[in-house]
Amino acid sequence: MGLHLGADPTRCSGCRYCELWCSYKHEGVFSPYFSRIKVVKDDLEKIDFPLTCQDCEDAPCAKVCPTGAIQRDESTGVLKVIEDLCIGCGNCVSACPYGYLSLNPRSLKPLLCDLCSGVPECVKRCPTNALFLTKERLPTEYEMKDRFGKDHAIAMLFGGKYKRVKVV
Repeated sequence: MGLHLGADPTRCSGCRYCELWCSYKHEGVFSPYFSRIKVVKDDLEKIDFPLTCQDCEDAPCAKVCPTGAIQRDESTGVLKVIEDLCIGCGNCVSACPYGYLSLNPRSLKPLLCDLCSGVPECVKRCPTNALFLTKERLPTEYEMKDRFGKDHAIAMLFGGKYKRVKVV
């Protein structure tokens, strides 16, 4: 596979610039509702965590799509939405094991990170360098579910440590 978007929650300040710049880059508006990256706040652990598409190997979002609108880009390995095929049913949102996927409030199409064609706006604009591109294989959803439970997203920390973060 190609590049993956990673996050270091120990560096995230919770400023949500990543959400704003992502929505502006893709939709022309500064609004978290149109962002392809989500910042999750965990008050118990006192951390903020940028939640991104994990580009799951088995892609449950793509499997449940009745029209085949979610496909893996052969050149990058990143999941993408073929908007002309999408009917806006939302099955993909329900199938995402991380609670990451959401629908565009205007078009009702899934908001799926495309890595901005190689130079993600969120990575460029993050003032604390909490976001990064990596070629390393990120843990699969099954590895994460086995380790932390299916109702939790995992914050991958540098040094191979993991934290449990409740997605709300």
